[in-house]
Parts: sequence; C-alpha cells; structure tokens
Amino acid sequence: MTAKQRVVLGALRDAQHEHDGQAVGAYQIAAVCPAPWHRRPDLVTQALVLLERDGLVLVAAGPTRAWKITAAGRLMLAPRRGPARERPVIGRAPHLR
Repeated sequence: MTAKQRVVLGALRDAQHEHDGQAVGAYQIAAVCPAPWHRRPDLVTQALVLLERDGLVLVAAGPTRAWKITAAGRLMLAPRRGPARERPVIGRAPHLR
C-alpha cells in the first residue's frame, strides 16, 4: 500500500464517519484528503480502484459509484485517536461547533 492509498483509505474512514457510516463518493473523500494534490478526484478514484483490487474497499450497491471500507481495510489503518471531527485535519480550518 502506497502512502497516497493510505491517505485515501483514512479519508474514506473519516468521510464515512461524517456521514454516519454510509458509503461516500470520490469527491467526498477528496474533500477530506490532505492538500495539495493535483486533480484530487482523479487520484482518489485511481487509488480507490487499486484498494478495491486488494480487497480493502468495495463499491457499495446503488446508482452512484460510492465506496465503503472493508474489515481488511480497517486493519491497514492506524487506530483512530478520537472521532474524526475532533482531530485536526491538515489544510482545513478547525471545526467550530
């Protein structure tokens, strides 16, 4: 697994957390990926396809191409130190309640 794939997998986890565990699209994942990326949605989609090949993510059923993380994918990630919305995200202003 490359560093970018790990970032995408972590962003998928965070995006799913923000959407109550629902499958999310590449644009939602790209929105929580650390910047700077060149053409982030394209890179995210390519990384997700490679992660799918390795069984770490899967395409969720439905009319849109949305992704969900698998149990194997969760094992590849470092444990979360807290809920995603309370952790600082690189390149984004702090979340104010």
